[in-house]
Amino acid sequence: MYGLFGRRSGTAPGYAYSAANKNMAVVWDEKTLYEYLNNPKKYIPGTKMVFPGLKKPQERADLIAYLKQDTSS
Repeated sequence: MYGLFGRRSGTAPGYAYSAANKNMAVVWDEKTLYEYLNNPKKYIPGTKMVFPGLKKPQERADLIAYLKQDTSS
């Protein structure tokens, strides 16, 4: 997760991403993560992500704030 913000989906080394994730080519920022974390399979159809998402807006906002602080380079 290190360096997540500003990175394109499906590009972190050492992980076998789905073709859907690589082809989506979304650049991760607060807005894209907020939408993705609501429903990953809807945001990136065909992803192999099994995480069902966070339905509560505040939980998504809190997770994004944590990630932004904890994964910045």
